[in-house]
Amino acid sequence: MKGGVLITFEGIEGSGKSTHLHLAEEFLRAEGLPTVVTFEPGATPLGRELRQLLLSATLPLQPLAELFLFLADRAEHVRQVIKPALEAGKVVRCDRFVDSTTAYQGYGRGLTWPL
Repeated sequence: MKGGVLITFEGIEGSGKSTHLHLAEEFLRAEGLPTVVTFEPGATPLGRELRQLLLSATLPLQPLAELFLFLADRAEHVRQVIKPALEAGKVVRCDRFVDSTTAYQGYGRGLTWPL
């Protein structure tokens, strides 16, 4: 495999993302393809800190602030995890990505474009 591939697994809680993530791993390994699994938010040191802020029940966030925290996590995630794995020719399986941001921060939190 010359370049890597990014596969994202999206869906509401309990929809089977984790199940399909692991089924994909079994298939990819059986095919001899190098693979890595990752997730958002929280796959990097900064992401773990941001995840704590995002999950905090005592720290209510305005929708736009919440969006920017997710985007900060994504910037680090892409730079530190996803891009290097793709450049190494790996199949990257990611639990949540851009579609979740659109659903949860866009529609769920009422953010519309342009901001």
